[in-house]
Amino acid sequence: MPNILNTMQIFTTYLLPKSCEIIALCLVLSILSNVVVAKTLGSQCITELGCETEVLPKWEVGIAGFGVNGPDYPTSDENNSRTVLIPYFIYRGEFITAGEGGLVKAKAFEDERWSLDLSLDGAFNADSDDNKARQGMDDLDYLFGIGPELTYRLLQERDSEHQLELKFQYRAVLSTDFSNLKQRGYAFESQLRYEQEQLFHQDVKFIGSIGPVWGTEKLMDYLFQVNPQDVLSDRASYDAKAGYLGTELNLAFVMSVLKKKGRIFLGVRTNLHQGATNDNSPLFKQDTTFSVGLGFAYQLFASDKKSVN
Repeated sequence: MPNILNTMQIFTTYLLPKSCEIIALCLVLSILSNVVVAKTLGSQCITELGCETEVLPKWEVGIAGFGVNGPDYPTSDENNSRTVLIPYFIYRGEFITAGEGGLVKAKAFEDERWSLDLSLDGAFNADSDDNKARQGMDDLDYLFGIGPELTYRLLQERDSEHQLELKFQYRAVLSTDFSNLKQRGYAFESQLRYEQEQLFHQDVKFIGSIGPVWGTEKLMDYLFQVNPQDVLSDRASYDAKAGYLGTELNLAFVMSVLKKKGRIFLGVRTNLHQGATNDNSPLFKQDTTFSVGLGFAYQLFASDKKSVN
């Protein structure tokens, strides 16, 4: 899904609750849990095959927050900054986990190499009056996406500190201004993701990923189309098309602190839009954009009962 780390998912990487406010909370929670909250506490193996058992609390509750600076929308040449502070919850059941490595994971669809998850992603809104390229146009609402994520583990050697995965994500994208909900098309992303524990022999985890993103015409219309009523002398009419949006390069560092009850992280993303399908749109302002984010997570409570995975 486009513009995730540009706004919310530097520690990416999207169930329709009864209210849109809860949806927004789920977005941030799932994003933070992927990198910051996941496996914060307990005795843990270096990799999934590093030992036979992994003892972690059955559930845990904490608080997490982050600040992000990034483009208003994909290819925008204007940035904005956002901060979020929320509680988080992780449950590790025998067959279902929630809030760890994704919103929901069904272990019935997981083996040593393959896993199938339900993933969430999201992006903040953009006020068109505050963006020169979009002035006079409709605002861009909060976006969220939901859909399956298929993961294949390319490298997971026993006792290794390295993990290499290939991910395929397909998500339905919806927008909301907290008064209504609209379907905005679909996004597909393939991603090569590398993780290394104990970077420089310190309690620091490195995460790097790269992958292209494609969108359907309906999604591209929402981001790049200029309708006749929005035409100005320096903004021509444009009919957006389905296709390639760009390639995302993500780097993140996660450090355990406070006797492993907390984690802090730093993440950066580079979005490369060279060769994008809609690079002729008047709203296409920059073919390379950058985002940066800083965040933390701290465990407040955990169950005495352990979960063995």
